[in-house]
Amino acid sequence: MNRVLIIGAGAAGLAAAREISAAGKQVTLLEARERIGGRVYTHHNNSSRLSIELGAEFVHGKHPDLMKILEESGIPFCDVSHRHWYLENGVLSNSQEFWTTLNALMDLMSLDQPDQTFQDFLASLPDNEATRKAKSVATRYVQGFHAARIDRIGVHGLIKANEAEDEVDGENGFRIPGGYDLVTQALHDEAVAAGALLRLNTIVKALHWSPGGVEVSCTSNGVAETSCVLITLPLGVLQADPDDFGAVRFVPDLPEEKQTAIRGMEMGHVVHITLRFRERFWEKLSARGGGVSESLRDLGFIHYSEAPLPTWWTLLHIRAPLLVGWIGGPYAEQLVGLELSQEELLNEALKSLQMIFGISESWLRQLLVSSHTHNWSSDPFTRGGYAYVPVNGLKAQQTLAQPVSKVLFFAGEATSVGHVGTVHGAIASGLRAAKEILKNL
Repeated sequence: MNRVLIIGAGAAGLAAAREISAAGKQVTLLEARERIGGRVYTHHNNSSRLSIELGAEFVHGKHPDLMKILEESGIPFCDVSHRHWYLENGVLSNSQEFWTTLNALMDLMSLDQPDQTFQDFLASLPDNEATRKAKSVATRYVQGFHAARIDRIGVHGLIKANEAEDEVDGENGFRIPGGYDLVTQALHDEAVAAGALLRLNTIVKALHWSPGGVEVSCTSNGVAETSCVLITLPLGVLQADPDDFGAVRFVPDLPEEKQTAIRGMEMGHVVHITLRFRERFWEKLSARGGGVSESLRDLGFIHYSEAPLPTWWTLLHIRAPLLVGWIGGPYAEQLVGLELSQEELLNEALKSLQMIFGISESWLRQLLVSSHTHNWSSDPFTRGGYAYVPVNGLKAQQTLAQPVSKVLFFAGEATSVGHVGTVHGAIASGLRAAKEILKNL
């Protein structure tokens, strides 16, 4: 009865399991999938030393909780290129112009004003050629980086995200060449070494709770009783109908304020595909637009809003024959809604590269070795990419993180104010929940 049950062996659940087990308490992780990691999902190919990320890919800044894991576990990480190129209306511009324009606009947002959608905020600004360009830049950024709809995401949540990014030097990004799963594996190994148990392929169907404890019903392993449960399910799963596969029913229902908080957050959608080629063909090309020509030998990121997948990047500073395509927000929702097969998504990806580089699709297919993707929106154990904060959502986010009757505890990136949508935010939330649980045991 004193054993703590943690639902979900992603970054938040594993971080919490490590802390609680290290304190000498009994912990069992219940994971619906056949693997750990959650939205950290690395593909390893025996024929290549290259790791391919199907989920989380970047380390955003130097958050102390994630940096501590990397350093103590001896996990190598390296810088991500700052080089961004933007093609729009036949004009090629660089990242300095983009970020200068974006930052100037973002600085106009204020917590002193009532919260409003980012769309309404943009509409409140003057309308001229310069501001229209700035609004276009900001819209692309919010949709792509935050995976958000600008008619839903709130200004206050964006301000908190910007402040949090500044605190961890978030403008600098890093990647883990050996795979992001080295982080979750390190957390897992430390938790197990301290006595934690892990049950894979264990889908939790219902939580029967009272102030005296929790009864957990699973599709396998029957029923378990415990003094408390840590729930690290993605927001999309918490929002799902309890009768849906992969969803969890709470008996009795969660308090109304908790249900309101769950409904008061938004799950963003993304499409992410990695293409592996026989060679780094783009290094021989140049990008042209508006009378400007730039060699792509040191290509980091390139953005072309008219392409089906408008954002692409390489692994620079690692020179690898990989290109990664990305789209977030409403256009990702549209692609997801089409229920494309992997081959159909590949067609859209190659069409995008054809438009960006001006080379034939047939030539791209000859160079292509493999494609890799995972549909997080249709995954019943995720139901989306990552969370974002809508208008007046900061209070909902804080309420979502609060325990219920000292028996139900909550963690996950959706509960991490400012660091929503990040791996380090998930880890920090797991550590926060672990402290709450240890205080009440």
